[in-house]
Amino acid sequence: MKFIKTICQDKLGILILSNEKKSNSLNLEMLDEFVQAFSEFKEKECRVVIIRSNPGSKVWCAGLRIDQLPDAEHDPVPYEYSLEKILKSVENFPGIVIAMIDGGVWGGGCELAFACDILIGSAEASFAITPAKISAPYNPNQVSRVLQRVGNNIALEMFATADVMNAERAASLGILNYLANKENLEEFSLNIARKILSNAPLTIALIKKQIHGLATQTMEQLTRDENNREFIKTVYYSQDFKEGKKAFLEKRRPQFSGK
Repeated sequence: MKFIKTICQDKLGILILSNEKKSNSLNLEMLDEFVQAFSEFKEKECRVVIIRSNPGSKVWCAGLRIDQLPDAEHDPVPYEYSLEKILKSVENFPGIVIAMIDGGVWGGGCELAFACDILIGSAEASFAITPAKISAPYNPNQVSRVLQRVGNNIALEMFATADVMNAERAASLGILNYLANKENLEEFSLNIARKILSNAPLTIALIKKQIHGLATQTMEQLTRDENNREFIKTVYYSQDFKEGKKAFLEKRRPQFSGK
């Protein structure tokens, strides 16, 4: 791949944004590579994926390439669809996706970060949502991802001012799950990944699916959803649930297989 690098080892996937010459901005080819990478992570049964930039990068992701945005007289749907595909690939990935952020996150980069399940940043992390700078529209899905991280008042502040939010404030508002020292950021993120990898993948996948479902559906709708009900049965009748109960009774760590 030209714009990203991937590693998959011991059920842990790492996706490295590697387009520093353009501040890790997302071009159309990079979007396709991203979707391909997550498809491969799923095929290899990775349970956790860490998205990061290369060491020393000042920008984690600068969002969409402005020069590749559609002109006003053209239909914007194809480009929005390409962006939506990478966000859905993160949200629909059955494992946990960690954004390891050491640098600026701008515009569409915030959408990518906010689509991740856990955000871990250094003091160099910062966030700016900038459509008001160029009078660009946001669709409801894009706004919804911001509202899943912060309340209405903070979301409106971020959209209306387009100001840069530093890491300390982002952590205080819950945008960042953890604020780690720059020199320990990688090891801290890997430790979180290892904790997740030691737990039951089917349960994690089910809870992730339900959390995302509740963001767009009522509890009654999700409870009645047949796919959700079948997923619950899958977890309940799984070998992992049997192993978890047995290990608890035998006072040992369970060995989960994801089956």
